[in-house]
Amino acid sequence: MEKIQKSLERFFRLTAEFVYQYPRRVLLLVFVVVALLLSQLPKLTMDTSNQGFFRKDSDIILNYQSFREQYGQENVIVISVAPPAVFDFDFLQKLKTFHKDLESSVPHLHEVTSLLNARNTRGEGDELIVEDLFEQWPADKAALSVLRQRALANPLYRNMLLSEDGTVTAVIVRPASRAHVTDDSDILSGFDETTELSDGASETPYLTEQQIGAFVTTTMDLVEKYNSPAFQLASSGMLPITQKAKQYMRKDMARFTASALVVIILMLFLMFRRISGVFIPIVSVLLTVLSTLSLMALSGTAFKVQTQILPSFLLAVGTASSIHILSMFFKRLDAGADKRQSICDAMAHSAAPVLMACVTTAVGLMSFSGAEVLPIAELGIFSGIGILVSLLYTLVMTPALLALLPIKNRPLTTEGGGAIDKLLAMTAHFSITYPRWIVTCCAVGTVVAIAGLFKLSFYHNFLEWFPAAEPVRQGMERIDEQLKGASTLEIIVDTGRENGLHEPLLLQSLDALGEEVRSLQHRGIISSKTLSIADVVKEINQALNQGDPLHYKIPDERPLIAQELLLFESSGTDDLEDIVDSQFSQTRMSIKFNWSDSSSIDEYSEKVLALFEERLPDEYSIHITGTIGIYSHIAAMTMSSMQRSYVIAVILISVLMILFIGDLKIGLIAMIPNLSPIFITMGAMGYLGFPLDIFTMFIGSIAIGLAVDDTLHFLHGFNRFHHQTGSTSQAILLTFQTTGRALLITTLVLAAGFFIYTLSTMANISRFGILTGTTIVLALFGDFILTPAILCLIVKDRQPEIDNALPECEA
Repeated sequence: MEKIQKSLERFFRLTAEFVYQYPRRVLLLVFVVVALLLSQLPKLTMDTSNQGFFRKDSDIILNYQSFREQYGQENVIVISVAPPAVFDFDFLQKLKTFHKDLESSVPHLHEVTSLLNARNTRGEGDELIVEDLFEQWPADKAALSVLRQRALANPLYRNMLLSEDGTVTAVIVRPASRAHVTDDSDILSGFDETTELSDGASETPYLTEQQIGAFVTTTMDLVEKYNSPAFQLASSGMLPITQKAKQYMRKDMARFTASALVVIILMLFLMFRRISGVFIPIVSVLLTVLSTLSLMALSGTAFKVQTQILPSFLLAVGTASSIHILSMFFKRLDAGADKRQSICDAMAHSAAPVLMACVTTAVGLMSFSGAEVLPIAELGIFSGIGILVSLLYTLVMTPALLALLPIKNRPLTTEGGGAIDKLLAMTAHFSITYPRWIVTCCAVGTVVAIAGLFKLSFYHNFLEWFPAAEPVRQGMERIDEQLKGASTLEIIVDTGRENGLHEPLLLQSLDALGEEVRSLQHRGIISSKTLSIADVVKEINQALNQGDPLHYKIPDERPLIAQELLLFESSGTDDLEDIVDSQFSQTRMSIKFNWSDSSSIDEYSEKVLALFEERLPDEYSIHITGTIGIYSHIAAMTMSSMQRSYVIAVILISVLMILFIGDLKIGLIAMIPNLSPIFITMGAMGYLGFPLDIFTMFIGSIAIGLAVDDTLHFLHGFNRFHHQTGSTSQAILLTFQTTGRALLITTLVLAAGFFIYTLSTMANISRFGILTGTTIVLALFGDFILTPAILCLIVKDRQPEIDNALPECEA
């Protein structure tokens, strides 16, 4: 390994010689490559949907696409309206105005559903009539009272368009499924959220992100316009929640990037006190960020909630490589070497450990590329690619810019520098003097922290990421309280044969399953409403029997069911298309419940699915889908993906550590200071009750990659000086004097880069920033305190100490 390191040093020295000789050509080539990449940047998009968590070939996504093709758009905006009295002429007139304004103003609208146009099914003799509840505007209070009694008695309205006590009503705004769909059919409620498209319409594209955004923005603006004490509105749903997340992403990403730049510029200036020491790293990392984002656009990868940290992450990490090279360059320049010699010496000394550090970090992050949860895989892939791009730009552009810029040598030992050097020397002496005490204390602390790992649990609640005062969060919470939930789980039952849904036993089983589901409770989740073909058949049967409540049931004869469904279709409504396929072989049951975290919903979904599989014949195909169904799978898939990826990352990084250091024992032991900070942070999360979520689970992978960087730089310097002096303690002290300062500054830059995330509006990102920044600081503590102590205990001196005044390592 020593020969390989010397070969790398010679290679980088020759590279520096070449770049120094042709700096303009090198820079021109880099800028041409960057310009070509930047041409792709406008194609970069954002995706905050739950579907974005999964790969396109995932069974979950394929089932959802099939569901969407069959039943259309299932996401809606639910608006609750709390007036002094629902069935009051003044309120109903205002509701009518609001309803019509939504219909006339909202773009890409499929339909608006409220009490005004809720489906009212009744029979006149042998004729089935399906009309709006307010088909005829009531002439007086008596007529209005009749409508009120009819609405309160209709079980399909309850907890859908009317609260149980009749004091709150709902307006449901559904977008078109596809760009050219203009279906004006009436829909009962939020369960009837989709429409089966004609053959011609099915060829039209789904609404774009921009079109969905216009739909949501206009709807929410009208809600704000009409909201008043006498007409209290609250709105929510997955569409406004994801739209608000996009707005926060754009704002936070700009804030993170700007703040990271300011922090990095300040740190660089404080360290180098030169404009060139600021300019060169900033140019390299800015080009790194732009190139990486362009590669995302080129590959068709959209920005997601998780990948929004990528720009500021690359700014901080990319700067570290430049710091190590510039630190050695200025040290050699100020010692009297000329510029050319200083560049070559800096590259020969620092480029090899920079290369090793970047490769280990990139490999560690790319180990997540196989994760089933797509944002985790994408963040791993493009953060790893970004680090390698940063490595390339740093190794090429740094010597080129140093060659072109006018830089004078000057003393680097300012007062601040002296203070830092004294602090580093004190730290080195402490580690050398008390190695056993340090190792023992760190071991005890790590063991205690590991015990806290068993208190950790995964908790992914998208809604709680928003501030408590955020209207879409408050709206969801209010709708959960007033209408017993606005979230819908979709379960598909496929009989596999034409007219299979005409079977009385199947419909009766679906009806009974609806009752069982409504009685099922799990970790605070309870369904207030279910809707399936069984409910529609009961509605028809009651209407054809003079509205007698005793006939609100499934008929026992198959021909009668078929006849009733035919009458319903012949009445002019196409509402059946929202719940069954054209062959009457497949149906959906929509299960409405209150919002919860994905783990709880996943467990609840499994219980629901088990009920259906137990009650229905084995030959039926049954699965759960819909946006909420997708959301519920996030927890389980994230846990399995991260566990596997963590194991792969630790193994790969350990192997690379051993290869780069060239010593099996030191390589394995060197992983201890890298893993201990992660255990301590995660253990503290367990003791403090902080949950693991889609962000905090990434702390370990990021931290171990960055911690290994520092360890590699430290050990590279230690090996160099240990070979030169033969003294373990002298090599440690010399490493602190040369590499220690750069490690301290890079850690401050990295930690500050993550602490910047505390500025985020979203709680999950803020928490991620605090925990990751803290872990990076702990990692520096491990490299400055624990690593030297371990080296003192396991590495033997080759010859007597050069400096006899230096304290000997504890025997």
